[in-house]
Amino acid sequence: MKQRAEVVTDMMTLARLHAALDAVTQTEQMIAQIHESSALSPPTVTRVGELVAEARELLRWLLMPVRPVRPPQTRQAVRKTSTRPDPIH
Repeated sequence: MKQRAEVVTDMMTLARLHAALDAVTQTEQMIAQIHESSALSPPTVTRVGELVAEARELLRWLLMPVRPVRPPQTRQAVRKTSTRPDPIH
């Protein structure tokens, strides 16, 4: 049986995940409005919309009471933007 502190931590984590999902949903709506209202919709706006949608789906997956074994398919959201080699540590 979980200790009281573990239950409180779990509840806080759930609350944070729900807040993150709300924020991502609002951001997704804002990006959609920018995309629709812009005469020219640069590819970056479209890409940001795709990334936010992926974040939304991953957060929903985390909040499922019974999750499938694997998270939803993503398109490798994080891409390296620099062509310079990584510094050696």
